[in-house]
Amino acid sequence: MSSWSSTPRRPPVSTESPTDARRSTTARHRAEDAAPSPEGAASASEPERRRRLPPLIGNLGVFLLVLVIVIVIRSTVVQTFVIPSSSMEDTLAEGDRVAVTMYDVDEIERGDIVVFNDPDNWLTVTEPTGLRKIIQDALVALRILPANSGHHLIKRVIGVAGDHIVADGHGPLTVNGVPVDETYLKPGRSASEMAFDVVVPEGFIWVMGDNRSNSSDSRYHQGDAHGGFVPIDDVIGVAKQIVWPLSRWGGLSGGHEAFTAVPDPA
Repeated sequence: MSSWSSTPRRPPVSTESPTDARRSTTARHRAEDAAPSPEGAASASEPERRRRLPPLIGNLGVFLLVLVIVIVIRSTVVQTFVIPSSSMEDTLAEGDRVAVTMYDVDEIERGDIVVFNDPDNWLTVTEPTGLRKIIQDALVALRILPANSGHHLIKRVIGVAGDHIVADGHGPLTVNGVPVDETYLKPGRSASEMAFDVVVPEGFIWVMGDNRSNSSDSRYHQGDAHGGFVPIDDVIGVAKQIVWPLSRWGGLSGGHEAFTAVPDPA
């Protein structure tokens, strides 16, 4: 017969010290805290999802920023213009694209090549229609094309306010009594086959093309409202560089040396 003891069994005694027990409990709580809840997992995935947005969105933002910067620069500092005729050969050829810097009135000098608004209907312009007009208006709105681009001319400044300019029809021009050696003229062209004698009024300039026999410039508009002179207010800027085609890339700083000996007007 088996014997049975009425003495109750004691529960197993833990060998873990109180300090170890506290450490175990703390570690368990940390593990529970670290385990992501379904809600937490969803929240954590949001930033990651944002980071995984298509790169197109980020690139679009950069593109728009660059576009704004370019538009601001083009509208306030530099614009490009296409040469519409041969009147400035050989310095500029028809179809050349030039970079034009916006100017300060006080900085315009003899020898500068300037772009200006048509002062007295020097040009006969046919306005675009249909799709061509829509495209042109869009390019103007984006400042890729200047406003009234068909009403611009480009010539060289021969005289500024107060200058006395004389051509006798066969020899060199004189400015304030000094002959000007215009090395930039198209080879074989004289300074002017048309004789004239003018004094540039305040607020105006006198301009001529480098291809003198094929340039409708100040000489041919002396009967107009402004007497052939171009108002300073109509000047858009000074051409500084040929930027296209690349085969003709180059600066346009030459021309000023022709006037270095010219004194200020009396």
